[in-house]
Amino acid sequence: ALRSSLDVGGALKIGLVNFDDKSSTLPWEVFSGGETPRLIRFEAVSENTSWSDLYPEWIDEEERWNTPTCPHFPMPTKHKNLNLHLVAAKVPCDRAKDPKDWTRSVKRLHTLLVAARVALDTGQRQQGYTYVLLDDECRPSPNIFPCRELVSHQGSFWLFKADLKRLEKTLALPPGSCQLSVPITGTSRYVAHASREAYATILHSAQFYVCGAISLARSIRMSGSKRDLVILVDENIHPHHREGLEAAGWRVIQIQRIRNPKAEPESYNEWNYSKFRLWQLTEYHKLIYIDADIILLRNMDFLFQMPEISATGNHESMFNSGVMVIEPSNCTFEMLMQQINEVESYNGGDQGYLNEVYTWWHRLPKHMNFLKHFGLNDSEELAHRLELLGSEPPVVYAMHFLGLKPWLCFRDYDCNWNQQKLHEYANDAAHARWWRVHDSMSKKLQGYCLLRSKQKASLEWDRRQAEQQRFPDGHWRIKIRDSRLRTCFEEFCYWESMLWHWGEDQQQPPPSRAALVDNNSAAAVVTT
Repeated sequence: ALRSSLDVGGALKIGLVNFDDKSSTLPWEVFSGGETPRLIRFEAVSENTSWSDLYPEWIDEEERWNTPTCPHFPMPTKHKNLNLHLVAAKVPCDRAKDPKDWTRSVKRLHTLLVAARVALDTGQRQQGYTYVLLDDECRPSPNIFPCRELVSHQGSFWLFKADLKRLEKTLALPPGSCQLSVPITGTSRYVAHASREAYATILHSAQFYVCGAISLARSIRMSGSKRDLVILVDENIHPHHREGLEAAGWRVIQIQRIRNPKAEPESYNEWNYSKFRLWQLTEYHKLIYIDADIILLRNMDFLFQMPEISATGNHESMFNSGVMVIEPSNCTFEMLMQQINEVESYNGGDQGYLNEVYTWWHRLPKHMNFLKHFGLNDSEELAHRLELLGSEPPVVYAMHFLGLKPWLCFRDYDCNWNQQKLHEYANDAAHARWWRVHDSMSKKLQGYCLLRSKQKASLEWDRRQAEQQRFPDGHWRIKIRDSRLRTCFEEFCYWESMLWHWGEDQQQPPPSRAALVDNNSAAAVVTT
């Protein structure tokens, strides 16, 4: 049945990768129709090479101290005039011995990359494709041999019709995140597929992230990009919020949510597997997915040339899914759904899940998903991060706002300062950058960033706690001049009264002269 799936007449020229000796070639000689298969010899990767060597937690991206290098992955000698119809490879699978980390096997990755290299070197260029047959008890890496190229799957055999141009680009990448896959200064390219490329995000809770999504759209347009903007929302989106998203430039697509089967009801991660719906946007060849709590400071269109999955590092060997390049495909979506009850996410969410599926990912510079996080023990590294943040013109491409979001704070300062546990996310310069984007929006769109009465009360409560504890940064002393303080769009506007019973099990500090508002002043009521 596999033989009939090959669009090749006559005897097959086959190359065998990772087969032990000539005795193992006999079945393949029968399969080929009488042609003797070619055994492809290659040197094994060093036994001392570990997955953390390929995927270190940190590399010197800016080459301030050294130039990052990757472990040596030996490749077979390229033979001139060797043309093959099919490359067959026996891929090691240690799932039974190591059910947790079998996907992070150095030998397994090496074998897959050798098979890809042989296929590229021996494929018939005029056809543009070649066949690769993997004998693999596990599922092959989805971004070395993607499911859209899968012709047939029978038992442990996976037959792919591999695109040679794609293989060439894949093999030009580093073998892991041990080196950057794109220069830290970015790059430029000829715009050939702009109509099939888009920036995308998703909303799980419209109430809190509509403003963030609107500011993200504005920042993308401020960067000069003209690519489509696509946002996925669920049935809970309010028509008012949908109108604002569309006015900001988003193409709004309503989806059916996907529940995380391992999440607790009403938990933060209950519906975050809905992100898998991005792979169903098959009218696009490439998507740059960006979380709604990020703004762009520089144009990132050049990332559309990168393959799936390209992302910045997070911790250990994991990537951060806040910014990532993906390639929509219905079969990829089906693959993600098929494994939804099996894959163990390290953080219980979509980021952990995707890291288990896409263990072979490509490192983007941290500038392209700059985490607003300053809780570092390394004073030199902290100073460097602060320097990057304040650079004009910006050096950072995308700012990722961790902690309390800037639109949920008053504009006067970063409200993360008023909670001890959130100090590591506090930075007034980053906060001010977000507000520059906000101020460039129309008044109508700014209306989607107004504060609810309950949030105003929460901010004042945190400020009073900071005052009581006499936080040395002193932000709690700053008088609030943000016009949203006295702007109300709800039926109940007397937010100060909420504080009468707020935290009744704690001693409530009395208001001071630095309080957010003069309690004798009345709040203005507006509608948006």
